[in-house]
Amino acid sequence: MGEKKKEKLQEALQLLEAIQDSTTVANLVVAADYSIISYNRRFREFLSKYWSHEVSVGEIAINFVHPDNLVDFKREFAQALAGKIIRAEHSFTTRNGETMWIAVEYHPVKILSNQENKVALSFRNVTRERRYEQEITAQNKKLKEVAFVSAHQLRGPITSLLGLTNLLSDQPIDWEDTKVYIQKIKELSGLLDFEIRYLVSKTEEI
Repeated sequence: MGEKKKEKLQEALQLLEAIQDSTTVANLVVAADYSIISYNRRFREFLSKYWSHEVSVGEIAINFVHPDNLVDFKREFAQALAGKIIRAEHSFTTRNGETMWIAVEYHPVKILSNQENKVALSFRNVTRERRYEQEITAQNKKLKEVAFVSAHQLRGPITSLLGLTNLLSDQPIDWEDTKVYIQKIKELSGLLDFEIRYLVSKTEEI
């Protein structure tokens, strides 16, 4: 190969490496035996942060797969090795007890016809998005509780109060059962006050 071709090839490789390192997604290429062929800066930073390990070419990729996800990883990797593009998402528990979610893509790579397929993996940490979704789900649950209280538990006491006041207004002032109705109104008013306080506490949690 001529010197000029070598220089152009070197420039192309350097440009490709610079593009890989500028992405926010961790990328690596893995051989059929799980050995790492190449990786970008994001993958190196990921291993350094979460595994306290400085990666190098030739290491075995499955050594850095969390045990919770190893079976899924091997299955998805085999599918990609056979020529299928795979998109998946996995969660696992970190050493500090927190849950982390990782979105992974597997792309089959074949450079020469006489070579085995390799797999290009890209992954990113989607923990923040999943936690936000969990917060939204929790808020929706609380809103449903508030709606239930509003529609059912408050409606009963209010209906009873209206009925009692109608009865009182239709009876003479000296009616002997007036005290009974007044006591019922007090009880229902107390129940209504309790439900309203509960409703307010739920809305404050949202």
